[in-house]
Amino acid sequence: MKLQVLIWTGALLVCMVFLLPLTAQQPVPPPKPPQFPSPPPAARIWKSQTTGKEYRVWTENQRLRAEWVNAPSVGAQGPFIRIECQRVGEKWVGTARNFLPCDTTENGKRVTNWCRLTTRIEFDLPQAYRMTGRTEWARRFDCVNCKVLEPVWKDFEWVPKEPTPVPMKK
Repeated sequence: MKLQVLIWTGALLVCMVFLLPLTAQQPVPPPKPPQFPSPPPAARIWKSQTTGKEYRVWTENQRLRAEWVNAPSVGAQGPFIRIECQRVGEKWVGTARNFLPCDTTENGKRVTNWCRLTTRIEFDLPQAYRMTGRTEWARRFDCVNCKVLEPVWKDFEWVPKEPTPVPMKK
């Protein structure tokens, strides 16, 4: 009986010695990116006069947030632009997290590379019928390595997609 216990204990130790390194070497999945907060029902849709893109815009916890809402649907993870800004003096200043396709040519073939890019963005104080500002973008961009080669600032203007009706005075 004691001999059986010793054999089983020895077998268990041998298995642990060989199996532990296998489980320790299993790849760990990358952490999920932080979730962008859900907009409140009162969030308003604004349309860029510059690009035609539409953004859901809201303020929450001393932050101005916006997300691209009329992005084309492409597979499970489509393109996105998510903006988060803080109030700094007379402006809202922050970043835009972008996940966008970039067309390039490799070995004579046209390919689309998906690039993650964080750019700076500034809004002037929003008005009821107009939002203006500027955003950092790329005059020249390396699609293969997803790198900005020559950054530029571009002005933009957004207007409400559906203007808020003005009450009539009596």
